[in-house]
Amino acid sequence: MTEKVVAAPAPGSPNATGLTEGAGDGTRCLPSSDKAQAPMGRRGGTVFLDFGRSKIFAITDDSDEVLVFNNLTELVEKLRPAIIVLDSLPGRLQNTAAELAKTGIVFLRLKDLKKLSEERKKNGMQKSDENDVAVLKTLFLGNSDDFQPLFTAPEELLVRVLTEEWASLTLMKKVSKQKRTATNHPLAIKAHRTLQNIVDEFSEEIHREALKLPLYRLTFEILGLKGPTLAYLLGHDGWALKTLPRDKLILRFQMTGRRKHRKRSTRSRLLIMLAASAVLNKHPRYHEVYRRYFEKFAAEGNNRKKAHWKAILRVAEKILRHMHSLAKNTKQTPDT
Repeated sequence: MTEKVVAAPAPGSPNATGLTEGAGDGTRCLPSSDKAQAPMGRRGGTVFLDFGRSKIFAITDDSDEVLVFNNLTELVEKLRPAIIVLDSLPGRLQNTAAELAKTGIVFLRLKDLKKLSEERKKNGMQKSDENDVAVLKTLFLGNSDDFQPLFTAPEELLVRVLTEEWASLTLMKKVSKQKRTATNHPLAIKAHRTLQNIVDEFSEEIHREALKLPLYRLTFEILGLKGPTLAYLLGHDGWALKTLPRDKLILRFQMTGRRKHRKRSTRSRLLIMLAASAVLNKHPRYHEVYRRYFEKFAAEGNNRKKAHWKAILRVAEKILRHMHSLAKNTKQTPDT
């Protein structure tokens, strides 16, 4: 059953005069006449969502009234949107979203979640599900460039799910290896071997599924790169490779400047892992790039460890540039 909730009007709307009664603390105002059924949405509209612990809060593009749904499928059946805008998608709903995407619904998510809290603070609004969904609508109407596609195809979402699981299992495998070196107990040995086998199976499955993504297949066929690390990068940041200019892409992947006091992002660490793997396996293109830079940095007086690290970073940047070229279709055979 769908509930109607009284919420603060979106900041900037004609009725935005501050927090309305019952909105700031999330209190629901539910007259009996409102509990029967939500109005049917106009087909093809935009719906803004915020996920509570057990409910979904929604506002349509032609109303400031907040509606509450039990699940995503119910919301789609009632409101029939063409576009769904959200701040982030819980993992438990990714499969549902993938199925809904097959019907033609486009999912857009906020690129920088900090903007949500900043906008709420700027308008003096308390944090609540009702207020957050109203602020989300305001942000979208103010600048839709702050949002990006959640995924462009169900295949991309599946690759995301698999690579995120792979990343978690890889971390567990690393911990089990540390425990394995500390003890020869049979269970510790079994745990490490089991995790190793599972991670290997995930890697093979990810490669098979990722080949369905045009950019992954192109990167595999032309650059000779493959695996879950590459699939993670293309599954999560394929949109950036296709849309961002090269200088902004370099900044996004933290391939410039020193990182002494700033932790590298997941995408940056994975790109470096991809480069290190290419060098370790003597990739015909990128091992040569590594060798040239290693000799250059060693000749400049860097010790072998520092020269190695700086050369790996150059390989990572080169891989990023090549993937960007393929995504932009500017050239099919990138130079080394």
